Amino acid sequence: MALPPNKQRSRRQRKKMRIGEFQEFGFEYELKVKAELSPEQEEALMDRFVRELLVPRNLAAAGWVREGFVTAFTRGSASNEDRQATQAWLAAQPEVGEATVSGLKDAWYVED
Repeated sequence: MALPPNKQRSRRQRKKMRIGEFQEFGFEYELKVKAELSPEQEEALMDRFVRELLVPRNLAAAGWVREGFVTAFTRGSASNEDRQATQAWLAAQPEVGEATVSGLKDAWYVED
């Protein structure tokens, strides 16, 4: 969804639309695995990702093994520290050959 046109909106509208001071940020991740993973191995990796990284940091992710988007579990934004922790965790996994984490991006709107 594209960013809504810039016009005067009330605080309530900005909050509901998650724009202005209520804008929320997340980041993308992309993985290259060392060898093809079976469905069970993929599930085990994602289970560890959720238990060891996302839940303790109060984050949520959409996607699967090779790519996804991470943001705060509730309202709010992922931080640069969350990005760095995700990069480090992914790179440390034995199945992962290469891990890339993007900069912070608007979690609700695609910038043109």
